[in-house]
Formats: sequence, C-alpha cells, structure tokens
Amino acid sequence: MPNEYSPGENDRPGISLRYDALVEDFLHVFSSRIYKVGLIRYVDVPAEVTRKMSAREAHVPVRGTVEGIALRTTMVSRGRGCHRVAIHGDIRKKLRIDAGAFVEIAIERDDEPREPILPPFLVLSLRNAPKAQAAFRSMTTALRRQIVRYLTAVKQQATLERRVTKFVRQLEERAWRERPKRKTNPKTKRRL
Repeated sequence: MPNEYSPGENDRPGISLRYDALVEDFLHVFSSRIYKVGLIRYVDVPAEVTRKMSAREAHVPVRGTVEGIALRTTMVSRGRGCHRVAIHGDIRKKLRIDAGAFVEIAIERDDEPREPILPPFLVLSLRNAPKAQAAFRSMTTALRRQIVRYLTAVKQQATLERRVTKFVRQLEERAWRERPKRKTNPKTKRRL
C-alpha cells in the first residue's frame, strides 16, 4: 500500500513522494531527491522506513539498489530519529545523475561482516610486526578496507609486496613515534 512522504527541509516545498515501505519482509523501497553535503551526495530515508528497520543506532549497515545498481553502505543519523544514505560516486556516474535528481532506492539491513579480506603477504607481514598489527586493528573497518583496496590494486605480486612492506614499515614508525613518553621529574635535573 503506497504511503505519502513529506519532504524534509532539504527538499523543495510542495513536492510529495510516493514509496512502498516493506516490499517482501525486509526490503524497503522509497524515492527521494539527492542532495549535496560538502562533497558527499545523500538521500534522506523516510522516517517510516527508519522505524520499520528498527534503526535506533546512529550507523546502520544496509545493502540494496539505487535505480537497479547495487549499493552497500551505512545509513547515518541526521537527527530526530531519521537517517540518510550516501550515494557513491561510481553509482552516480553510471546513472549520470547528481544533486537534485530523484532516485528510487531499495534497502535492507546488512548483517554480513564488513571486514576486508587481507592478502596473504599482508597477513604474514602484520604477524611479524605486532606493533603494526595493533595499529592496523585500531583503524576503522572502512579505513582498513580502503587500505586493502589500495594495496591490492596492482598487476604484479612484486608491486603488492613492495606496497605492503612500505605500509607495515610506516605503521611501525608511527607506533614508535606515538609510544608513551616517560615522565620526567622536574625536581631532578640531569647534570652534564
């Protein structure tokens, strides 16, 4: 059964959108206008869809489609119990759309793990450098995915190994620079 969605403050006044919430048991379909915040393009998720997805947390992993093109992202809170979804640049380029365009989106909760699959050489290198491994694990999952994407975007194994070696060395250097400093007692001065 179609429902009415009243546009938010970022939409043009007087425009009412139609969407079908809850197609099948978990898929939520709606239409909305793309708007720009800084460099990122977003689509507001209707409040009813947010409620039906039981999205009470600030970041909700979702998957689905934008005009039939696969999407895997995170719904982020925009306040007052509402969320928004970022529209990735590659999707916008495929559809040849930008801010101001209306799109149909189908989303559902994504409960699959989002950890990147590490190349074997990176696993070995991190295993041999515990401080680098701790630094890598302290990064966000999204940053680890970006790093793995960069490291593996090569044609030859030698290039991968060179990138991994440099990356692990940089992590170790950063861990050494950021180590806790020993406290010095200002009352005791060293004599030269």
